[in-house]
Amino acid sequence: MDKKNTLGFVFVFISMLLSLVNTFSVKITGAVIGIDIKSSFLIILTIAFFLVGFIFLSRIGKGLVALVLTGTTIAGISHKIHSDREKQYITDIKITAPYWTNQGKFQRTYRWDSILDEVEEKYKLPKGLLKGLAMRESYGDPLRLNSGKDGGAGLFMFQPRIARHYGLKVHGKSNNSSKDIEHGKELKNLIKKYKNNYEKLAKIDERFDIEKSAEAAAKYLKEDYSKYGSWDKTLSAYNQGTPAPNSKDTEHVKAVREYQKYYNKRDKH
Repeated sequence: MDKKNTLGFVFVFISMLLSLVNTFSVKITGAVIGIDIKSSFLIILTIAFFLVGFIFLSRIGKGLVALVLTGTTIAGISHKIHSDREKQYITDIKITAPYWTNQGKFQRTYRWDSILDEVEEKYKLPKGLLKGLAMRESYGDPLRLNSGKDGGAGLFMFQPRIARHYGLKVHGKSNNSSKDIEHGKELKNLIKKYKNNYEKLAKIDERFDIEKSAEAAAKYLKEDYSKYGSWDKTLSAYNQGTPAPNSKDTEHVKAVREYQKYYNKRDKH
């Protein structure tokens, strides 16, 4: 903790002590309606110490605000979304449901609703399709890594080769389109190194960038739709490279479609 933060805590602590002293004094003197000069002076002094302490601690305050707004974790480590672009989308969105539940996935994804709306409209995707895909792939968590540690990352769980193909900057040298355990370890260490700082990580690997990854995912879906002529086949191809014969009955497609319905039902816009 640096000197400014220490001073901030000291001033706030003193203001709390002064407040207690003043409260105790009022109770002893019985000054319920009127406040004497001594009490007024203590109130002014309390406010002054508190404000000075708050100024010193303002940087910590900003971090706490970001933490409350994002309300999301990876393995118990809190994300801190610092980007001004993202802040305008996460205001008033609080995560109250458990991470793995439908509601939890919805709440996390809903933080990026305005971004995803813009991208869906731009590429003429069915309403909620991109959002349902994000709920399925990453639980709406932009810093999530594939649970299989295979190198997939971000809101739409792009593998390195596919990400590069759609213009995203990728950390490291991997150019795999399938399992790459070493790359998965690299990403895990990268997130640990930067302590889940979204702003820094999104610049190092654009799969973590909400806007850029959403744009890439939309291009991917639109391109496959032009080949297959079916959104179910497109979703199936997104998951396994080529569409399954019974695409609409596959686990992945059914899950995305369910999330799409769930999201649209709760979407306020």
